[in-house]
Amino acid sequence: MPSGGPPTVSPGLPTGVPGRLLALALTAAMLGVIWIGAVAPLAGWYAARADVLAQRHALARRMAELAASLPALRAQAGAAAAPGPGPATMLEGESDAIAGAALQEAVQKLAASAGASLSSIEMLPSQPEGAYRPIRLHVSLNAQWANLVRLLAAIRGATPLMLVDDLHVNGVRLLVQPAAFRLDAMFTVTAFRPAGAPQARP
Repeated sequence: MPSGGPPTVSPGLPTGVPGRLLALALTAAMLGVIWIGAVAPLAGWYAARADVLAQRHALARRMAELAASLPALRAQAGAAAAPGPGPATMLEGESDAIAGAALQEAVQKLAASAGASLSSIEMLPSQPEGAYRPIRLHVSLNAQWANLVRLLAAIRGATPLMLVDDLHVNGVRLLVQPAAFRLDAMFTVTAFRPAGAPQARP
């Protein structure tokens, strides 16, 4: 007959509160593994896709805005491409000589109002340029710097339209000269008349 003694207990999982805590720890560890291995990459992929979709939506809105503004841009481009000056800004006269005389008178009035003294004014030969015929004057004057600047500004804003080109100013050390120092200046003034306008017969 076997001798009596305490029964032998084989090792196993804990029971009771420790067992429940262990089970919770194992479940949490398993969920962490699943999150790291599957859920986190999937969430990152969805976030990246959301950014791409947002960028595409913004681009689509921008393209729609550009398409809506296209008619206005075409109208502006057409207005900017309109060739040459309009009738209201052109010289009148039945010949180049008459138009040139009108341009000379206008330049002389502008010079007088600016306080500049014209030395000479000469009409240059003219050749048609497309639908317009330029009327050019070679102007020489002696004036103070401030008066010359006023005259050039007045010519720029005059009607009919006038352009200043080939400007030459003769003076020494303009930056240190007194305000009353007078300068010799030469430039070309150009205005336009329609090329199809009839020429007066001699």
